[in-house]
Amino acid sequence: MAVSCILELRVVNDDTEIYIRDGEPNVFARGNRHQDAIQDFSDREVESFTWQDDNKIYIDLK
Repeated sequence: MAVSCILELRVVNDDTEIYIRDGEPNVFARGNRHQDAIQDFSDREVESFTWQDDNKIYIDLK
């Protein structure tokens, strides 16, 4: 699954804070789904992701 697929989920809206990171605590990008920093990773493969009810999504890349 690619990052772009997660950005299309119903739980993601314009106010959702998205963190793209590796399997470690390294964050590559942070922002909402429309920001270039997030869009730059849209074609990358996802290892896993976590949605929190405080409107945050953590996406771990392969």
